Amino acid sequence: MESNRVPGQTDELARRPARAADYAAENRALVALARAQAGPRSEFLQAIADMALSLCHAGSAGISLVEGPDDNRVFRWFAVAGLCADLRGKTTTWDECPCGVTLASRAPQLFIHPQVQFPCLQFPGVDVPEGIVVPIPADNGALGAIWVMSHSKACRFDLEDVRLLSNLAIFAGSGLTIVNARDSGEESDRRHNEFIAMLSHELRNPMTPIDGAISAAKRLCAEDERAVEMLTVAQRQMRHLRTLVDDLLDAARLKHGKLTIKHSDTSLSEIAFDAVTTIRHHIVSRRHTLKITGLDEPIHVRADHVRLSQVLGNLLSNAAKYTPVGGTIELSVRVEANNSSDEADGLIVIEIADNGIGIDSAVQPHVFDLFAQSARGRARAEGGLGIGLAVAKRMVELHHGTISLRSEGSGKGTVVTLRLPILQKLADTGDVAAHQVPSAAPGPARLLLVDDNQDALLALSTLLELEGHEVTTSDNGRNAIRLMSEKHPEVAIVDVGMPEMDGFEVARTVRLNHGLDDVLLVALTGYASESDKSRALAAGFDFHLTKPLSLDKLQYILANRTDGTLRGIV
Repeated sequence: MESNRVPGQTDELARRPARAADYAAENRALVALARAQAGPRSEFLQAIADMALSLCHAGSAGISLVEGPDDNRVFRWFAVAGLCADLRGKTTTWDECPCGVTLASRAPQLFIHPQVQFPCLQFPGVDVPEGIVVPIPADNGALGAIWVMSHSKACRFDLEDVRLLSNLAIFAGSGLTIVNARDSGEESDRRHNEFIAMLSHELRNPMTPIDGAISAAKRLCAEDERAVEMLTVAQRQMRHLRTLVDDLLDAARLKHGKLTIKHSDTSLSEIAFDAVTTIRHHIVSRRHTLKITGLDEPIHVRADHVRLSQVLGNLLSNAAKYTPVGGTIELSVRVEANNSSDEADGLIVIEIADNGIGIDSAVQPHVFDLFAQSARGRARAEGGLGIGLAVAKRMVELHHGTISLRSEGSGKGTVVTLRLPILQKLADTGDVAAHQVPSAAPGPARLLLVDDNQDALLALSTLLELEGHEVTTSDNGRNAIRLMSEKHPEVAIVDVGMPEMDGFEVARTVRLNHGLDDVLLVALTGYASESDKSRALAAGFDFHLTKPLSLDKLQYILANRTDGTLRGIV
């Protein structure tokens, strides 16, 4: 789009005496701009406009960048300083703006009485005797222009102003290239993390009916050993898939500092037991020998039971993966005196040692980095995303502890050491026992399953019926509320992500009916963040479970459903 406006009167500048350059002020300005480059894009551009105003002693200054397609380009005033500062965000069309003339000429331009040539510059109460516009260069053409305007006849620009603006334009062009690349990377990273979270959620939805169907099928064909064996393989791989999905979510949380822990009074023996149970199939399948020492007596701790169990499980799983068949893995625990001012009585020191393939000394400093899967490259076929150790390190840090790894080299095994100030004072151990509720086998219960996924309903209802429960199902929220009044179930398991009437609205409606106060509401969701759990509990749910549904957790709820102290803990 070519401009038919009168070109700038740049020759006039050559006839004007130029003032002496103030290089010291210019250098200070460039140093300040270099610092501003690390901040937000808008603040960087505004800093350049402010510098142009100051260095050129202008009435107004600004930066206008090109926007829009080639056949409808406009200039947006992204940064404005001085008298016209309120015009920030204004747009002018290409052929009605002095910036268009300047970019077409590819050289700085002086415009005398530009309001006559360009009506778009006619602002109420603002006189513009003259202005200078300089292109902001880029590798693929000009990004826009930097400009200054005078608002009195006493303010006249010269070649020194052109030199200053030209230097600022070069700085702006290179700075914008860097800032745009940085912001684009951050935006891409944000979208990537949103995609990972959504992908994890979407993967959880089909995993629930698959997991339930496998468990039900194992019960239905219990007499067929080969069928049970094959279904056990599928169940084991489903467990592995669940771990990978959880790792993806943890990676996104770790990168943005959103990994959190929830302290409770618990037992290190139980934490270790849960960890060993989770990875026992790795130990058995590879015919390893697992030795556990230091846990003969109860060790009461103040920690996040689930997360610390996850840490130990990850470390034991790694030891099992990277130790040749028939190897030895040792989990040892000891208590050391704590000489710090920490409230805990002492330090829990946990060591997990193996006689596996070891880690090369050059790789050891990077094993706790996110996605450092190549730490034991020879065993790449064992799988994993290189996330677990980074998450473990952060979880240990949130417990105010440390984690370290040492290996004498390839083929010489590995030792991972955790030092955690989580030991409970002896005076508190009585309270620990008071919080522990023995888990019994769940008796038959009247259950209501609510999910718009028909496959999930069929698989889970069949499995629970095989467990001896009386199960009613509903595929929508409104029908679920009706069934609760008619069937009065003891426990209702409700998917929160249903269309029309979601699970949160179901819970709120049920809690308004005091005749259903004794119905235990369990939220089932593909999201596992603390905010989702808090939202579920605020809506009236008693518990929050994530997909795929853990039958162990569900059975724990059913076995202890009459205990009001358990609300929300799983």
